[in-house]
Amino acid sequence: MKLNAVKAMLIVSLIIILLYILGLFLPIIKNSKQTNIKKIYKIEKIVN
Repeated sequence: MKLNAVKAMLIVSLIIILLYILGLFLPIIKNSKQTNIKKIYKIEKIVN
């Protein structure tokens, strides 16, 4: 299978889009996990 310019451009653009989406949602996922851990820790600290 030869890789012509159009196929190469499509592949590169899909990779760029996936990296962009990952860059948008990765910080949101990280922040949501940290807040859940902090809430659990506060509840445990109050109970003890």
